[in-house]
Parts: sequence; structure tokens; C-alpha cells
Amino acid sequence: MIYLALIQNIALMVALTFLHGLLLRRIRHQGLGYALVSGLLFGGVALVGIMTPMILQPGLIFDGRSIIIAVAGLFGGPITAGVAAAMAAGYRYWLGGVGAAMGIAVIIGAGGIGVIGYYLRRRHPGLAGLPGMYLFGLLVHLWMIGCTVLLPSAVIAKTLATITLPVLVIYPLATLLVCQLFLQMERHIIVEQALEAERASLNSLIQAIPDLLFELGLDGRYYACYARQQELLVVPAEQLLGRTVQDMLPPQAAGVCLDALQEAVATGHSHGRQFVLPSPTGELWFELSVARKTGVVTDQPRFVVLSRDISDRKQHEKELLAARYAAEAANRVKSEFLANMSHEIRTPLNGLLGMVQLMRYTELSREQEEYLQNMELCSSTLLSLISDILDLSKIEAGRIELEQTTFPIRLVLEEVVAIQSATARQKSLQLELDLADDLPEQMQGDPLRFKQIILNPLGNAIKFTPQGTVKVSASCLLPEEDKPARLQIAVRDTGVGISEEQQKQIFAPFTQADGTITRKFGGSGLGLAICKRLTELMGGKIRVASELGKGSCFLVELPIVKDLP
Repeated sequence: MIYLALIQNIALMVALTFLHGLLLRRIRHQGLGYALVSGLLFGGVALVGIMTPMILQPGLIFDGRSIIIAVAGLFGGPITAGVAAAMAAGYRYWLGGVGAAMGIAVIIGAGGIGVIGYYLRRRHPGLAGLPGMYLFGLLVHLWMIGCTVLLPSAVIAKTLATITLPVLVIYPLATLLVCQLFLQMERHIIVEQALEAERASLNSLIQAIPDLLFELGLDGRYYACYARQQELLVVPAEQLLGRTVQDMLPPQAAGVCLDALQEAVATGHSHGRQFVLPSPTGELWFELSVARKTGVVTDQPRFVVLSRDISDRKQHEKELLAARYAAEAANRVKSEFLANMSHEIRTPLNGLLGMVQLMRYTELSREQEEYLQNMELCSSTLLSLISDILDLSKIEAGRIELEQTTFPIRLVLEEVVAIQSATARQKSLQLELDLADDLPEQMQGDPLRFKQIILNPLGNAIKFTPQGTVKVSASCLLPEEDKPARLQIAVRDTGVGISEEQQKQIFAPFTQADGTITRKFGGSGLGLAICKRLTELMGGKIRVASELGKGSCFLVELPIVKDLP
């Protein structure tokens, strides 16, 4: 009968332990409130155990209070153990009898052992394993057997003979079972709290997203809807559930959504598809991002669909496009104005130069001769500047026309070098022309513009080379795949050179390698910009390689036969 009573007592404690776990799920697992409520629950379980004891003899009862109080200390801490022990000890004192002193001592000792285990378990989590929990239960019940010394000497022997074997065999195992149940409950509660925190975090994240978030089936049916901006929905969220995109959206928008779902079936995701919805304030543009859900077993796949409103982006794009067109139109107007004005200024300036030349045939004093020479020099410089502006303006306005004719390469290059030879001699520079043997006799293009492209870097080379050599070389590059043969002209000098940073800007209009160059040598900074534009119009390219103090090399590549558009 004693073993049956023990089993009944243990079963009651297990049932009450589950009840305790269910109640604890309603309370936050920290703070004084938890400790007090937990202590009351443990104490209540202990009281029930005391109320259903095994009666060994009048005044001597045996129950499972030691397990409950010890577990209260082990899993609840000192306050929980104190509340539970006070309830159980108070009731046991009220019952009285010869075993009251032993019962109270067992309660207090079990609670103390539980509290010690509580702190040890926090420092050494490994103690919560099966061996540790069994030893914990054994220690509690060894304490209980030791407390039999508080019984009258006449009943000690009988009591030990009755309880020692069950206590040492069954109760440590019962304690182990109860502790394992509490450990499982602890783990479940921790997991539940983590899931709840994760759910709250996810919900906060969803609420922070300004986009519309849906869960859809492959047929376009709505299963969930999350929308911080409810006004972006075609109908309230609760009216969407169970309906399909075909029911709720215009045909074109519904088709885009279904296509995105089909793409996500094949690849797992879909991005960038857009559709437009009418609204009272104008068109609303949406962009879809679709991802297939994993790990969910249903009759058809489910998809998470993010619908982003970035309407503002479409409006911004329209505004930028309009601003771009306006800027391009303004730039064309500016270029046309400069072209017209340059032409209008150049006409009277040419007349002025003509009058200056006529004055040379008249009788002039030496002073007048010097004035006339300065006038001629200034007028020529101004005419050159205006011609550069006119050329650049025509190129930017798209009004420049290139002649397409066949001209002799060697002859034109010889003329270019001859034009600059006098200037080179004045500076005591060696001017060389090196033409490759395989150079073709003729090429197709505009000979005047070709001269202009070569003259500018050649003139710069002579201008910025204080001593040494300026060399013009020409060769034929082998044709590349699907491209005609190309002519390469190199203008090399031993002049001042150009820094790497300045090389990045040298082909920009109104740019010179050094700000002091304008004051020292003159020039508008348009020459190389015009050369670059003309070279590109002729289907070629121009580049520079240079090092400060070691000279420069300008390379021009042009097709020998221009491809027809």
C-alpha cells in the first residue's frame, strides 16, 4: 500500500506541476510579482501534498512536500522558496503531532538546498543534466532521512524502517522526473517568449515598411494583407482576403501580378514589374517584388508580394526628363546664338583686317607702322578666337557639315608641317615628319578639318616646347574585326609635359593645363576640344600620353575609309 500511495502522491505532484506551468505562461518570468505568484503556486501544491499524506501512525505522516519545496527553490529562487516554505511549514506546524519538528525541518532544509541549486545552476548550466538532477533529489531526501533524529526515539527506528528504502529509491527518481518537467517547461517558455519577441519585432518591422505587403496564392488569391497606408489599397484590407487580383484590380494590373507569380514559381522570385492604378488624385504607380514562401505545405504555393508605391519616382522622372529637354533646348539655342553672333562678329572683323592690309600700301611713319602691326596682330588673334567659338558652337548645335572627298594623305601632312615650320625655326626647334612606307596614298574625309585636327596639337607642341624636337609621324594600323583600316598620326614633343590630373580635363572646352598658360602664351583653350569633337565626327578618336618635364604625345586615329551610316 505504501508504494501505491507514493505513486498516487507523485502523480498528483506531476499534475499540479503542469498546472503550475500553465499558470506561469501568463506571467512574465522575472521580477517580484513572478516570485510571489510562483511561491504561492508551489506552496499550494505542497499543501495539497500534505493534505493527502501517507499516515504511518497517529501524528506521523509522509508526503511529497520535500520535492515541491526543493523544486520551488531550484527553479524560482529564494523568494519563491521562502513563500512556499512558509505556507507549508505554517500548515505543518498547525497540524502538530510528534513529527511536526521533523516536517518543518524537512521543509526548511529542502527549500535551502533548492536555493543553493538555483545559484549553482545559473553559474553552471551543465548541472541541469540528468545526473545533476538525480543527485539533487538524492541530497534532498538524504536530508529528510537525517531529520528523523528530531522524532521521539521510540519511533525513529520504525520510521526509518518504513521510509528509508522508498525515499532513497523512488523519491530521487520522482524529483528527477519533476525537475525534468520543469526544465522542459522552462525551455518551452523561453522558446515561446523568443517567438513572441520575434513576432513583435516582425510586426514592428512590417508596420515600419511604407509598402504594401501581401500573401498570395498562385491563382492570385489574397491570404493576408499588411498595409500601414490603408489609403493605397483599392478596398479595405479585410475585403481583400479570399478574393483574387482579377476581382480587385484592373485587367492590365492583374495580368502583371499573375505574370510575376508565374516567374516566381520558376525562379523563386520576381522583381521590377510595374503597373499603374487610377486614383482620385492621379495615377498611382506600383513596383512588385515577389518571393516564393518555403516550408509551408498547402495545396498550392504561397508568395510574399511587396508592392511599392516610389509614384513619386515616376513623377520625379517626368520632371527630370522635362528639365533635361529644356536644358538641351536651351543649350541648342545658346549654341545657335553663339554661332550666329560669331559669324556676325567675324564679318566686320574681316573687313577691318582688309582695311589694315590696305593701309600698308599707304605712306606711314615708323610709329604708325608699329601701331598698324599691333592692330593686325590683335585682329588676327581675335579672328582666331572667334573662329574657334564659331566652330565649337556649330558642332554643339549640330550645324557643322563635313565634306566627304578623297584627298592625298602625304601631301596634306606635308602642308601642315610646312605651315608650322617658320614658327619652329624662330624657336630653334627641330621639326620632323616621319611617314611610314605602308601609308596609303589617299583617305576619305574632309581635308580642311583633317588639317585642323593635326594643326592644333602640332601648334601646341611648338608653343610649349622651349627646346628640342617636335615630330609628326603617320602610320597605318591593321584593320580590326568589322572595322576598316585606320590612320594613326602621332605628334610628339620634348616640351613641358602635362600632369596626369590635367590630362583628364585637357579636352574639355575652355580648359588649359595650367592657368598661367593663357597669360604666358595666349589662347582660348578651345582648340583641343574642337579637335576632339571633329575627330569623333569623323569616326576617330584622340588621346594624350604625357609626363611633366618630359614632353607629350598626342595620338589621333581616323578611319581611312569612312563607314557609311
